Amino acid sequence: MSSAFRQKTFSDTYVRSLSLYVFAAIICGALTGYYFPELSKKLRIVSYYFFQVLELLIVPVIFIATTYGVSYVFSIQNAFRITVQMICYFLLITTISILLGLGFGFLLKPGADTGIDITSVGKYISASPVIGYKGLLYINNYMILILLSIAGGIVINFFKNKDKILLLLDNGREMLYKLIKYLYFLLPIVVFCNIAYSISVYGINTLLPLSKLVATVYLACIVFIVGILGIVSYLFKINLWDFLISIKEEIVLVLATSSSKTAFPMIFEKMESQGYNRKILRFIIPLGYNFNLAGACIYLSIACIFLVQLYNIHLDYTDYIWLFIVVSIASKTASGVPGSGFLALVFTLDKFGEIPMSEIALLYSIDRFMNEARAVTNFIGIAIGGAIISKINQKHINI
Repeated sequence: MSSAFRQKTFSDTYVRSLSLYVFAAIICGALTGYYFPELSKKLRIVSYYFFQVLELLIVPVIFIATTYGVSYVFSIQNAFRITVQMICYFLLITTISILLGLGFGFLLKPGADTGIDITSVGKYISASPVIGYKGLLYINNYMILILLSIAGGIVINFFKNKDKILLLLDNGREMLYKLIKYLYFLLPIVVFCNIAYSISVYGINTLLPLSKLVATVYLACIVFIVGILGIVSYLFKINLWDFLISIKEEIVLVLATSSSKTAFPMIFEKMESQGYNRKILRFIIPLGYNFNLAGACIYLSIACIFLVQLYNIHLDYTDYIWLFIVVSIASKTASGVPGSGFLALVFTLDKFGEIPMSEIALLYSIDRFMNEARAVTNFIGIAIGGAIISKINQKHINI
C-alpha cells in the first residue's frame, strides 16, 4: 500500500520499544524459572489475573467490532459480494490448514516411536489441566456472544438512528482500546512471570519425549505461513515478507503472550495506516478471529493424529471425514485466549469419540510450547485475510 497512507500510530511508537522489553523479559524469565523454580511457580497468579482483566476488555471490543463491522459493511453497495468472498476465503483457508495438519501428521508420524509408555503417562506430567464445565461453558458462551453480535449488526440496519448507534459503538470501542493499550505497559512483567512459571513447572524433561509433536506443529505452521499464505498473497499481488515486516511489532506481542487477541486493537491501526480499507477491515478481522483460525486447525489436526498413532487406533476413511468435520467446528471455539486451543482439542476428542481422553493431560503438559505457533499462525492468517479482501475491493469502495 502507498506510504501516503502511513501515519504514526500507538504500535509504531510504544510496541516497537516494548518488543525489546519483552525479549529481555523472556530471557530473565527463563533464567529465573530454571534457577529459582519454587519462586517461579508462585508467579503464575500474575499472568492469570492479567489475562482475566484483558479478557474482560477484549471480549466486549470484539463484540462491538463485530456488531459495528456487520452493520457498517451492509450499508455499502458491494456488501453481498464481500460477504461471499469472506465465506469462501475462510472455508478455503481452514480446509487447507486442516488438510495440511493431517498431511504432516501422516508424513512425520509424531505419535510413533515416542518411547512413551501410555500405561504410565503420568510421569511425564508436571501439572494437570483444569478441564470441565467451566472451560467448555466459556467456549459455548463465547460463540453465543459472537452470533449475537452478528445478529445485532444486522438488526441495527433497520433503525432510523443507525448512525447515532454506530457512533456510540465507535466511541465505546475507542475507550476500550485506550484502556487496553495502557494495560500493555504491564506486558514485560507478565511475560517474565509466564515464562518463569512455564520453565519451572514443565521444564525440558517434559518436552523431550514429545519434541517430535512440537516440531511437527511448528513445521506445519511455518509451511502454512510461508507456503500457503505466500502463494495466496502472491496471487493477489501482496508481498508477504513486506507485510510481515510491517506488522512485526504485533507478531512479537502475540508471540510473547501466546494469544492472538492481544494484538486485536493494534492491527486495525496498523493496517488502516497502510491504506487498507477500514470498512472492510472492521468487518473481516473480527469475524476472522472466530472463523479463520488456521493455527488452531493445524494444531487440532496434528494432535488428533498424534493420539491415533500413540494408541495405535485404526480409522477408516469415513472416520477421517468425520474428524475433518469435527476439527472444522472445534477450531471456531479456539478464540485466541491462552489455553483455548487445548479446550478446543477436548471438544474435538469428545465429539469425535474414537480417541480416548483418559491421558489428555499428556498433551496439556506441552501445550504451552505449542501455544506460540498456534497464536502467531492464527494472527497472521487473520491479518492476511483482511488485507486480501480489502485489496480486491479497493476500487469499489471509497476509504
